[in-house]
Amino acid sequence: MPKAGRKRRTDPPARPGLVFFSDIDGTILDYYSYSFEPAQAAVRELKRRNVPLVLVSSKTSAEIRHIQKLLGLEAPFISEHGGAIFWPKSVIAECPRGATERNGCWVRELGTSYDKVRKHFIDYRLSAGVKLEGFGDWTPQQISREANMPLAAAMLAKKREYDEPFLFNPRLSDSEIDRHVSAICSNGWNILPGLRFFHLTGKADRSKAVRELVRWYQSVEPAKPHTIAFGDSPNDWAMMQECEIAVAVKRPDGKYHADLRAHKGIRLAGAPGPEGFNRMALRLMKQML
Repeated sequence: MPKAGRKRRTDPPARPGLVFFSDIDGTILDYYSYSFEPAQAAVRELKRRNVPLVLVSSKTSAEIRHIQKLLGLEAPFISEHGGAIFWPKSVIAECPRGATERNGCWVRELGTSYDKVRKHFIDYRLSAGVKLEGFGDWTPQQISREANMPLAAAMLAKKREYDEPFLFNPRLSDSEIDRHVSAICSNGWNILPGLRFFHLTGKADRSKAVRELVRWYQSVEPAKPHTIAFGDSPNDWAMMQECEIAVAVKRPDGKYHADLRAHKGIRLAGAPGPEGFNRMALRLMKQML
């Protein structure tokens, strides 16, 4: 993949051979420090070999584009639990089918708009009389405190398009939370539990987004590329099951999530977060390229 300042590429790479997909928080970024330093060797090798690294996350497009800049990546990505697929126009000249142009990217929207997500969130909060607080209620300073992230990152995290992260405040019992989650999810809505927040979405689906992006790679490449996905939580399985190889990294406590590890055929990285990503990514590139 080209670095900033190099000649603009007008076509996709001739044959990547591999496409990597990865969750962000707790996988390619450290859960506590948000550092990607332990993954740097693998990221450099992916770029050297021209292997796309597709980031798939609950994060906003603004957050992911910032992370891509820090990592030196120019590749498609999937935001907000599959809310949309983004292709940077800097590397993809032709608009993919079903996409439109926005802020230097081709964008294929798959999820429900944030305005509709917020309306459902507020309507339920009022009708049920339950104390829910989401990113739409908080200032960037509050998001920074709740998410333990720098203020600059919180400002990007507030730019929601398809997904509302939220908390029960005060926290309820597990049985009460289950009851509210079931009620909120009626009529086609969905809630995904994250490491810090619950996430309310509409039609967003990581599985569908990854499947569509894999089909796009197949349409522009001379041969079907191999696909590998990395994650650390059950939410990542929707992405991982669409790929040939699924790799679980350890969580901050040094253990694999039991629900993710239980899936048949999943590979274990042997280390937490970006260290595990680095170790297994380098190994798989050596084996497959």
